Order: sequence, then C-alpha cells, then structure tokens
Amino acid sequence: MHKVFTILFFCIFTTAAFAKENSNYADIDLTRMSSTMVYSMVYQMVTDPQKYVGKRIKMKGAFSTYFDEETEQRFFGCIIKDALACCSQGLAFELAKPRKYPSEFPSQGTPITIIGTFEFEKIEDDIGFPIIKDAKMYR
Repeated sequence: MHKVFTILFFCIFTTAAFAKENSNYADIDLTRMSSTMVYSMVYQMVTDPQKYVGKRIKMKGAFSTYFDEETEQRFFGCIIKDALACCSQGLAFELAKPRKYPSEFPSQGTPITIIGTFEFEKIEDDIGFPIIKDAKMYR
C-alpha cells in the first residue's frame, strides 16, 4: 500500500509541476470562455486587480498599441469586445522577449493570443494599471 501511495503522489506532483513549467499553462484561460464571460472576467481583473496578481492568464483579442507622449513609453494591449460588440475591454501586456516595434508586431486590430502573468503596475500610491507581464504573443 505504501508503494502505491508513493507512486500516486509522485505522479500527481510531477503532473502539477509540469503544468506550471509548461509555457501554455494558464490559471485562467479566457480562450475557453464565452464572449460574455470573457468580457465580465476582464472587467473584474481591471476593477479588482489584487485578486488576480500572480495568476497566469491566457486571452484572445485584437492587438492594440498606444504611445504615451508624456512618458515617451509605448504600451501594447489585447482588446476584447463584449457579446454585442458595442463595448471593449482590454489588458496591457509586456512581452517576455522584447521585439522591435513596428516591424516585429502585428498591425492594429490583428487577432492575437497572449499568455503571461497578471500584475498590477503602480504609478504612485494606489494608482496604477493591470498588465500581463512576461507574455508570449501568438497570431
């Protein structure tokens, strides 16, 4: 009985460790949810980000970019629309492996999938924004 328990424990532990190391592993996989659920979940992430910090997120949406002239910083985003396609919600992301913009990025609106770790980047005190860090981007 002890051998069976040891083997079972090893199999479960190895499977869990492999899932965490697998670059496509996600704690929250938005690609498997309905458009209404995805929109609601992203809304929750934006309004209550502390709940999601450290979680691996996978999402599909449209590529977006914005250049802030005040900070001279470029931001990248994955934007999703609600079920009626009237409203949009998105998350900023930062790639794990930097790429040259614009030559190594898709054009605005191109469908993408991103996988990365959800973080809350503080600008000052409690002001900040949610961002997917160490992200991989697929077209």
